[in-house]
Amino acid sequence: MAELDDTDVRILRLLLDDARQSYTDIGEKVGLSAPTVSNRVSRLEELGIIQGFTLNIDRSMLRVGDAVLIEIRTEPGETDALVASLTGIDAVEYVVQSFEPQVTVHAFMNDRELEELVTETLNQESIERYEIRKVSHSVWNPGIDHADLAIECVQCGKSIRGDGVSVTVEKRRYYLCCTSCESAFKEEYETLQTAANDG
Repeated sequence: MAELDDTDVRILRLLLDDARQSYTDIGEKVGLSAPTVSNRVSRLEELGIIQGFTLNIDRSMLRVGDAVLIEIRTEPGETDALVASLTGIDAVEYVVQSFEPQVTVHAFMNDRELEELVTETLNQESIERYEIRKVSHSVWNPGIDHADLAIECVQCGKSIRGDGVSVTVEKRRYYLCCTSCESAFKEEYETLQTAANDG
């Protein structure tokens, strides 16, 4: 079943509040048994809604560097390579890529690390300009709105109702609303695969 219900939303909210809660505690709050909560969480992971459980560290408490916000403008078509490079840097917390050829980075870096970033990563012809600013305060407040939790068909963009259809391509699962979208998706994939093999 690909459609989410109110209980799924409540479980997600409880996990956002404290991902270390036991399934027994969550079950008591939503009126389900621990094994049923475990099954629902597993299904949310399979759907790709839950992508992992992470630890949110306040690096400012560890004195590992200053919080910085870096805005980088690249030449068109160069942002993917930059994002790949930036995500490999330990001090980088978040990388946000926009539709324009721009990337925004939130990191905790000391002066030496900033100098290395500028000379090794930002000193390329594909970088049009960049700006580094120290951050005085930031807040990360993940939340969910019930309206946000409709799973969309990757082919037509409509919300999936009921079970929908899933297709696995190269170890990644895609969700579609109906068999017509499934056929169109497979046809487009095969066309792209053929073009890639011929090119």
